[in-house]
Amino acid sequence: MSKASTLDRLPELSGQSYDEKTFKFDNILVATDFSPNSQRAVKYAVQLAKRLSARLTILHVVPEPSVMNYPMEGIPPEEVESWQREAAKRLDQQVVEAKREYAKVDCVQQTALSPRDEIVKVATELPADLLVLSTHGLTGWKHFLLGSYAGKILEHAPCPTVIVK
Repeated sequence: MSKASTLDRLPELSGQSYDEKTFKFDNILVATDFSPNSQRAVKYAVQLAKRLSARLTILHVVPEPSVMNYPMEGIPPEEVESWQREAAKRLDQQVVEAKREYAKVDCVQQTALSPRDEIVKVATELPADLLVLSTHGLTGWKHFLLGSYAGKILEHAPCPTVIVK
């Protein structure tokens, strides 16, 4: 049997037409923490969105204070609000920069105890057709101890994921 005849039969063999298997990337989600690596991921996502004529959403998750990370007296609400305002300014700056190259860009800012889980949640709810993440490039013992945020998100992502180094 030749390759052409096998390829011709693929829709029949899978019970689906080629139209049902069409890949679409109408909504791209990119997560940012404003680090240099995540800024590269945003630039990459802008170029992808532009080439695919997709809507791009830039997501930033402000980590919610955890009782494990702070003193007994806690963090004053004003300080948390200050973090959120500063993050919103930086996110707006990234959107303005992205819109210089491509118009179909918006943003979402969330606050969550687990940024990893929130990224997956937003990707699911949007729904994102493609998720773009950065990696901080930890290696050796740091990677072993701290793990890989990108890797953990990749495990649970509801859509194809691109990881930018």
